[in-house]
Amino acid sequence: MKRLAHAILAFAVLVPVVASSRAKAEPGSSIGELRSGASYSFAVDPSSPTAAIGLWLRVPASGYSFDAPGIADLAAHALADAPIVGGTSLREIVDNAGGTLEIEPSPNLLGISVVVPKAAAPAALHALTQAYFAGSIDEKSLDEARHETSVRAVEERFNIESELQSHLFAALFSNGPMHTPVYPNSASSLDAIHLQRIVRFAERAFRPGNASLSFAGAVDGTLLGNISAVGRSGTDAPIESPLGASASTQSVEGSSQAIAIGFAGPPITSRDDATALDFIASALLDRQLGRALPLPSGNVAVARFVTLQRVGVFTIFGVGSDPKVMKSIILEDLARLRTPLSQPRFQRLLRAFQFHIASAIDVPQGLADNLGWYAASGDPAYAPGLPGGEYARSVERLTPNRVAATVRRYLEHPTTILMTAVAEKSV
Repeated sequence: MKRLAHAILAFAVLVPVVASSRAKAEPGSSIGELRSGASYSFAVDPSSPTAAIGLWLRVPASGYSFDAPGIADLAAHALADAPIVGGTSLREIVDNAGGTLEIEPSPNLLGISVVVPKAAAPAALHALTQAYFAGSIDEKSLDEARHETSVRAVEERFNIESELQSHLFAALFSNGPMHTPVYPNSASSLDAIHLQRIVRFAERAFRPGNASLSFAGAVDGTLLGNISAVGRSGTDAPIESPLGASASTQSVEGSSQAIAIGFAGPPITSRDDATALDFIASALLDRQLGRALPLPSGNVAVARFVTLQRVGVFTIFGVGSDPKVMKSIILEDLARLRTPLSQPRFQRLLRAFQFHIASAIDVPQGLADNLGWYAASGDPAYAPGLPGGEYARSVERLTPNRVAATVRRYLEHPTTILMTAVAEKSV
């Protein structure tokens, strides 16, 4: 699951819209496709004071030849800063409305999130689609983007989870966007990506056929009327990232003493297995869910299942003084889940899991992010929070035996990254 953000109990507060999996649904359905080729997903809450609009694209963060980490972030920021409506940029339009604009690249998907007061939703959506489906990048907007992306790249280098994920995905996958870092190691690498290459990348990447629009909060299908045909034609098939030959253990140097453990999981279309792995990730490590690893004092760990189109990834990241000890504790605790939980314990964990996943998307932005991520990953009907969607049904089918069988099927052969902290050199 993307960032452990889901919704089950939240379904009760969403306006029930008839779900449809038709390839060419009309505006008003909860999921469908526009004439331009972009898909869309809705979760409507008229009582919300805000509208959240997400644009999610199937694009490689490192470019189509996987040799330019940062190019997707550069292009996305440049288009947000380029003038569109009356010489005003998307970023300025959102700021002037009192809203927020966030750009979130991952190895194989790019998310742009806009949250505005509900009265500003039509103008914000118009600006969003004009910027990314019909906008153009110039030197000025690219200069602004280089600064923004450079700052983000530095922040990511000091984010231990991002650092561990980069090493782990490079070990799990042999090639493709999942193998390559999202950002480069230096600002000079960003400067080396010239304008024309970024323009060519943007013209290919930011097409409606590669995109999914998601809407949550004070939104409705009438928003789609003016954007249904906006954008360049064409689409790209999802880009494969082949798995490496076998599980392995690697030692690397980094910013902290830490460990990353990863397992190749099911594709998004294996809904029940993917949902079981969401449950396992929470049950394994989250104190609020009734179980916690007996980690040494001062050590921390997080687990999640990353839902992807072809091969999902179950990850455990830990930071502490002795990564090898942490690995032993984590794998021993995981091994205990091969045996079915008692029914009382399972029910207690399930209730806590349902509450946890509902609270994770109790604001429109979190809900819109999930709708967009799952649609871009190939299964919009499975998105947590979609009214009448399939995720809640998968949760209803969870049992102690299914959970144990999922552990035995997917969580047996880990790839492990042991990170040793590198002491800073004195000046």
